[in-house]
Amino acid sequence: MVTDAVPVRCSILRGGTSRAVFFLANDLPAGRPAIEPLLLNIFGSPDIRQIDGLGGATSQTSKAAIIGPPTRPDADVDYTFAQVTVGQQLVDWGGNCGNISAAVGPFAINQGFVRACEPITTVRVHNTNTGKIILAHVPVRGGRAAEEGDYAVPGVPGTSCRILLEFSDPAGSLTGRLLPTGNPRDRLELDDGRSYEVSIIDAANPVVFVAAGSLGLTGTELPLEIEAATAATDVLEALRSVVAEMLGLVPDRRNATQVTPGLPKVGFVARPMAYTTTAGVEVPESAVDLTGRLMSMQTAHRSYMATGAIATAAAAFVDGSIVHELVRPIDGRPIAESIRIGHPYGVMEAVVNGDGPAAVPAIRGVALGRTARHILDGQVWVPRRLVAG
Repeated sequence: MVTDAVPVRCSILRGGTSRAVFFLANDLPAGRPAIEPLLLNIFGSPDIRQIDGLGGATSQTSKAAIIGPPTRPDADVDYTFAQVTVGQQLVDWGGNCGNISAAVGPFAINQGFVRACEPITTVRVHNTNTGKIILAHVPVRGGRAAEEGDYAVPGVPGTSCRILLEFSDPAGSLTGRLLPTGNPRDRLELDDGRSYEVSIIDAANPVVFVAAGSLGLTGTELPLEIEAATAATDVLEALRSVVAEMLGLVPDRRNATQVTPGLPKVGFVARPMAYTTTAGVEVPESAVDLTGRLMSMQTAHRSYMATGAIATAAAAFVDGSIVHELVRPIDGRPIAESIRIGHPYGVMEAVVNGDGPAAVPAIRGVALGRTARHILDGQVWVPRRLVAG
């Protein structure tokens, strides 16, 4: 009997503070133009509730990961990331999600791409979006990725096993350079004549950093407060759009929100200070080296992107950048190799292996601790026409 719906294998995994639907590359049609309508159908987009699909109605829970055999000899798997827009009919392939990267290693082990070796299995992940290698050091028990442990990630309930992610040579993920403009700071003029200083840093993903004070913000605002400050968020999106044009992502900044809503990233930073998290936990000034907030697909990120943390840590090494100016001096040095970023859910630590600070520092790698959970394996039913060859 021929039906108009067919099953496609999928898995749901949480990585860090994000969640994604995982697919095996050979289960999907060939080529992104054929994959995009399938993903939109699976996630239930465009619809702000995503009521007809697997999406979670936020940018942090409307993500896809496509896993396949490696296409380069120094990797164990290929991993392609897709951001499925919630309210638009758009799939953004422009960059990587560092949080979802934390789930790729466990998925690869559980699917048999990599032989499980206790106590730690290292998975060499090739992110095809950026062309970069990520080393995922995954705890293993009984032939599968372990999950129960005592490591906490702010923004994720409970604790789990710590997965150490090493982002090797993260600079120039999109543009080929840590400083896409060659400058630690640029002054950008908006269409209304106002101008703002920014630092554009390309490490894991390109990120536009703005000082919180220049937006009339303190840097301690929580997501709902940020979204209510529409004058500031409008400026952030306008600056992001200008940089999208500068980087060649769009020919006209006026179309950036529609064409490339996910790249570049944008956020604001401030000096270390005490604040209260979304969960009502008091974070003392001494617990952070920098206060930061990021935007995600035109909304405030509920915690902090992993790739954003990598760019933030790299920016701290760039002499003259806004981040370098605001990060806490430690032991007489401009920065510490471990950068603690205070975000809405708590504190995220990034460890930098690099030389600096310098005008253009060498960033060999940035490491983050994350957790992951393999939630579900199953199949999603989709229209036959979307998978027919």
